[in-house]
Amino acid sequence: MKAIIMAGGEGSRLRPLTCDLPKPMVPVMNKPIMEHIINLLKKHGITEIGVTLMYLPQKIMDYFGNGSSFGVKIHYFIEDTPLGTAGSVKNAEDFLDGTFIVISGDSLTDMDLTKAVAYHKSKNSKATLVLTKVDAPLEYGVVILDGNGAVTGFLEKPGWGEVFSDTVNTGAYILEPEVLRYFAKGVKFDFSQDLFPLLLDGRQPMFGYVMSGYWCDIGDLRAYLQSHYDILEGKIHVEMDAREVKQGVWVGTGTVIDEGCEINGPCVIGRNCRIGRGAVIENLTVVGNNNVIEDEVSIKRSILWDSNYIEYRSEIRGAILCNRVSLKRYASLFENAVVGDSCVLNERTIVKPNVKIWPQKIVDSMTIVDRNIIWGARHAKSIFGENGLSGIINVDISPEFATRLGAAYGSIFKKASKVVVSSTTSNSARMFKHAFVSGILSVGVEVFNLSSLLTPISRHAINFLPVEGGIHIKLSEDNPNKLRVDFMDSKGASISRLTERKIENAFFREDFRRCSGEEISRLNNITDFSSYYVRSILNEIDVSSIRDRAPKVCIVSPSDFVISVVVPMLTDMGCKVASFSSANLDSVQEIVEEIKKTSAEFGAFIDSNGEMLVLVDKNGSVVKDDLFQVLTSLIIFKSMPGTKVIVPITAPSVIEELASRYRGHVLRTKTSPQAVMEKMLNHDLLKSKNRENWNQFLLNFDALAGLGKVIEYLCVHNTSLTDTIGEIPCFYISKKKIFCPWELKGKVMRRLITENSEENIELLDGVKFISKDGWALVLPDADMPLFRVYSEGETPRAADEISEKYIRKIRSVIEANKPPAQAF
Repeated sequence: MKAIIMAGGEGSRLRPLTCDLPKPMVPVMNKPIMEHIINLLKKHGITEIGVTLMYLPQKIMDYFGNGSSFGVKIHYFIEDTPLGTAGSVKNAEDFLDGTFIVISGDSLTDMDLTKAVAYHKSKNSKATLVLTKVDAPLEYGVVILDGNGAVTGFLEKPGWGEVFSDTVNTGAYILEPEVLRYFAKGVKFDFSQDLFPLLLDGRQPMFGYVMSGYWCDIGDLRAYLQSHYDILEGKIHVEMDAREVKQGVWVGTGTVIDEGCEINGPCVIGRNCRIGRGAVIENLTVVGNNNVIEDEVSIKRSILWDSNYIEYRSEIRGAILCNRVSLKRYASLFENAVVGDSCVLNERTIVKPNVKIWPQKIVDSMTIVDRNIIWGARHAKSIFGENGLSGIINVDISPEFATRLGAAYGSIFKKASKVVVSSTTSNSARMFKHAFVSGILSVGVEVFNLSSLLTPISRHAINFLPVEGGIHIKLSEDNPNKLRVDFMDSKGASISRLTERKIENAFFREDFRRCSGEEISRLNNITDFSSYYVRSILNEIDVSSIRDRAPKVCIVSPSDFVISVVVPMLTDMGCKVASFSSANLDSVQEIVEEIKKTSAEFGAFIDSNGEMLVLVDKNGSVVKDDLFQVLTSLIIFKSMPGTKVIVPITAPSVIEELASRYRGHVLRTKTSPQAVMEKMLNHDLLKSKNRENWNQFLLNFDALAGLGKVIEYLCVHNTSLTDTIGEIPCFYISKKKIFCPWELKGKVMRRLITENSEENIELLDGVKFISKDGWALVLPDADMPLFRVYSEGETPRAADEISEKYIRKIRSVIEANKPPAQAF
């Protein structure tokens, strides 16, 4: 016997699941619905199958092929225009040479086809309808039978006043081929509305077989969820590519579940997933293949398709995620929410119940989505954020993305220009380095490929080599699954916003210069630039003063590579060095104990990228952030009296006090590191040796060289870190933030300026209010819907009161202009 699977359905009521997928390909238990139907047919000995197609036919044909991988033989029949259920089967009339089964490719059932066929033959029926009983038949075609099982009437989607039976049509039929002769080929014709009433009027033998098993018409999103719940609760058995690891919990091959997870059945987790520490997978959840679920994520009664990335502490409740969805930290989805393919929901996004998000949408951080998101572009308006480019590996930044971005970057240069590309030692950073290199080479730009380097060494290489700029790829300090990419100009500084826009424009327009094979430039491999960097730094430091004193320093870093560079460098300077590896800067006491145990003068923590330097003295005083900025300013002023120090507008005002003490000057810039670098490197500093700015650059942006300069200062001035800290006047900085919808940021800024016009105001970056008691800076965040408020006062309480004053003003503007809900 042969069967016809009707698989032409568009599934409009299942959108956004079916925006890019025909309804029969929607996964149930991590397999397309139609695969379950094929398994059912095969179970009953039916292996010769015709499939009628119309909507996105290639998706079905690509997956199932000729059927051999599924143990059946499949023939396809494609409609050019909608022909109705019977019309589509008429298309396959030449394939049908005997009694055949018609079954829907988008319903889930375990109906006993063998019994249905036997019933059909016992009745000598021309058409047998497989029926089932339901509690509420309003959404189905009701079929009325007589005492012998013969069909006596039909009623399509009746009202309650018309409900004369609870027996409804499942869309499965056993038919004799001659019933297809009742209508012409190529004419739109439906089984239940046209053919069966015609047979009934002609008094042809037509019967109804009332099945006793499970049947679910997956016609809408609630039914889709319910079908999974029914399988997990044992109401129907389907084949799964997973094994039961404990009662009610099925897990696919290659999946890694960290210790401390709580997994409560019944639930299914597909192949090659990673479930992080402290994650909770509650009952009635189905997780597809290749999903990454980070630490402390909570999922309950939800369906996740394939290749999703769920970040730290996100929660999903009764929702559906399609393929390649990225949920950033603390995102929340609630009952019956649906997120389409390739969407990105940024940090602290909340998706309210019953909201549907169509594929390829990006939702900004802290947005409350309370209505459907259907229209809009896939891409955000920009690639670069406040601090360059960053994203989750293989989610936000894929090899394909990196290659395109490399081509866009190379396209802003003239052909045959030269750039540096480097990375840290991690395998993922190296992989993406090669992807960037491929893109850059493709547009005719020559590349110097540097082996594993730290960020400051890469900056140094750009200044030494005859290049126009460079890219350095590294892992984020706070998330090993996040990549950061530094784009640098010819001086080694972060590129300007204008250059970022040029790259973005080339990327989004795909306006890449295309080269012939002969025009592809060289790849120059440089394997040991670190040693040159160390020699160059030693030439900039008063090594003799350090060797005379031979100070002992304790080095702490999470990176063995950092330690392997900095320890020999300090030893060559004449220092005695103790070191240990630790990623936990919060445990200051551990560092202090190591300082005492090794008799070191102080400790230095250097991050894994060689950019951040934190100092710890014998007493446990920690020099970082604002205090480190003041310390480096003091070192510059005392080393070169009368010099100029460059600091961001948020730096403490005691720097001006130190400048006055040492006849120096202070130049304030915008808050971004790029702005500070630009001012420091406004001349070709590394080549012309403009010493005051060169030293500042090393102290602020090169942790290794900066540490050398600190040691040099302490030795030349015969002082200690503790005594130097003691020279710094007390200061108190407060840093706060307040949520603000994107659309109100401009209005808040305008109101703050106009309503406080009598105050002393600076508009260098954000708006800075200066009073005799201190200052406050209100700065709109470039990447998130919030304001950052910095303030300085004579006491910690005074600093907090100043910042709270302006937070209240911001809040009042937001409340006065608050829309009904911030949503799409």
